[in-house]
Amino acid sequence: MVTFAELRDARPNLWESAADDILDVSKQAERTADNIHANGVDPLVDHWPDHTGTLARDSLTSCANRMVNAGILARGVATALDTLEDAIGVAQRMLVSATTFATSRNLTVDENGTVAVPDDTSAEDYYRAILWRDEAQSMIDDAVEAASQADRSCLDAITACSVDPDSVSSDTAREKQAQAVQAALKEMRNLLPDGQPPEEVRRWWAGLTPEQQLQLERAVPVELADLDGLSKDVKRELTDSGRGYNPVETVRFAIANAENDELDIFGNNCANFVSHSLDAGGLGEKMDAWAGTLDDDNWGRSAAGEGDWIPGLEGKTHTKSWFNSDAQREFFLSNGGQTVGLDQAMPGDVVYFNYAQPHESGDFSHHAAVVTGVLPDGQVLYTQHTPGAANYSVQDRLPMIEQGEGAQTITIVRPKETW
Repeated sequence: MVTFAELRDARPNLWESAADDILDVSKQAERTADNIHANGVDPLVDHWPDHTGTLARDSLTSCANRMVNAGILARGVATALDTLEDAIGVAQRMLVSATTFATSRNLTVDENGTVAVPDDTSAEDYYRAILWRDEAQSMIDDAVEAASQADRSCLDAITACSVDPDSVSSDTAREKQAQAVQAALKEMRNLLPDGQPPEEVRRWWAGLTPEQQLQLERAVPVELADLDGLSKDVKRELTDSGRGYNPVETVRFAIANAENDELDIFGNNCANFVSHSLDAGGLGEKMDAWAGTLDDDNWGRSAAGEGDWIPGLEGKTHTKSWFNSDAQREFFLSNGGQTVGLDQAMPGDVVYFNYAQPHESGDFSHHAAVVTGVLPDGQVLYTQHTPGAANYSVQDRLPMIEQGEGAQTITIVRPKETW
């Protein structure tokens, strides 16, 4: 449990420095694994094909895998620590706002964070001072509790990743890293004043810096939009992005349906899932009255589009841009959408994973997912389908994907309804 004094005197920047150092370790481990493959494993395949060469290759591959696991686990710890730095910064801001509220009303706050009404308060002011005291105490307690929850979540993340990289498989390391990202996201969720009176929510929001407000808007858009007490302007900023659809509802649908098998009507349903998520956010279908689903410049479904009783649905009841990642990306970019960098990604955007080299299928993008959050350190979180997974980190998962799929590029697309 974090105390009032510990939160007041905390130095979050030290966690950021630690996170940067651990991330450097992760990147070095990844480079080492690549070098082992490039300079050891690959040459042995060509120049030492006998049994002894196979043993040597297996040994080097095992060493490379240990480096991969170490990098995966280190990334999980770095994300948790980096997010803790921002979470404690927000909690400190909440604490300053609460103590300022108290002292500006001539109340006292002791070293334990207890708010009191001075003994010399006049009888006519006493009742009002009691109300202010209770409000200030609630604000201080919320700040301390938010910091304590963030601290516990960070500890959970570090504990999950504190395993010997030699003792776990790469799949297990990925699961541990995913747990760390979830814990980091929980650090941000726990900062929200859930269940507090609207007036306290408004005061809490006003006490944050614009940067901290933006961090929460990007990290936990659904939970923030659901708070009772935020102004109409703030809610409009969250839900009406000028794209023609509500990104909060897109994110809400994506997270709720990541593992919903009822959406599965194609062999691969990642782009179909993205289309459903955007549709849930209110992005209107584009369908030419004559060509319908056969028009490559359309995006949508026919009346029978969601039935599972028609064989060979692809290209008949849905446009290709509805269910094919490459065609979907091309459609959005040709119809008002734009590409944005990872550092500009926002909830409700779409992330496409692309082949770095020409692929035999002729497609460039091979996987699509919905951006459902962005952590303060810039980690872009995505939610996908087939297989279902919520809030994976693009930056953390990309090195893992490349180990199995080869070199990749990422495209973030922000659709916009212009039709």
